[in-house]
Amino acid sequence: MALRAVWLISHEPGTPLGGTVRFSRRYPTVEKRARVFNGASYVSIPEDGPFLKSLLFELRLLDEDKDFMESRDSCSRINKTSVYGLPVGGEELWPVVAFLKNGTVYACVPLVEQTLSPRPPLISISAVSQGFELLFGIQDFLYSGQKNDTELNTKLSQLPDLLLHACPFGTLLDANLQHSLDSINFASVTHPQKQPAWKAGTYKGKPQVSISITEKVKSMQYDKQDIADTWQVVGTVTCKVSFFSGTCITITLNYEKENLLTFTLYCYMTF
Repeated sequence: MALRAVWLISHEPGTPLGGTVRFSRRYPTVEKRARVFNGASYVSIPEDGPFLKSLLFELRLLDEDKDFMESRDSCSRINKTSVYGLPVGGEELWPVVAFLKNGTVYACVPLVEQTLSPRPPLISISAVSQGFELLFGIQDFLYSGQKNDTELNTKLSQLPDLLLHACPFGTLLDANLQHSLDSINFASVTHPQKQPAWKAGTYKGKPQVSISITEKVKSMQYDKQDIADTWQVVGTVTCKVSFFSGTCITITLNYEKENLLTFTLYCYMTF
């Protein structure tokens, strides 16, 4: 489950473009995966300008597009899912998750890990629900306690750093962006050095933490449908600490297809 791109668009009726892209984030690594999974049905992510125009047209938010258009407004095009297909350079970009709330259009393109022709049912695309979860999380973060445009602009400026923690490489880890903000603020707090009662002098050396990770991957690939491929990851983590603090150092290793593994290493301190 991953997302190819995310947008926040300010809907501005009466303006030439009908809106402005306030924030956008693309994930090149996920885009490469989409090219492989989708094959001949792959459609690349357009630039912000063409995407803005195509999305606002599909959502009927452009002032000059209020008249009936069969390609968009016919009975066969009735949309009840907030998932759209956007015309891009003679092709159709699908699926695009998008909805309008508080004058802002929230949009993203989930990764479909299969060919798009024929179009698979939405219920089989797990990244669609992930996209909704992230967009609703962004909406809650932007407008929870928000009182004026200044606060909104401040939160928009925090989004790039927050998505690095909440959605690294397009994979959603935590839709509650306030949790990510609290984690960043907590990590940035510096605590004063405490002088041990048993040592009169202050430690003069430079505090250092050295971590060495060695990883080995063993894989057996049979290229047969009746025999499953196997793989194993083994390795070691070595830690050397040179500073005055507690003797418990915690390292978190995040594996893409495994649970979150936490190793607690008890290290000798050097003085």
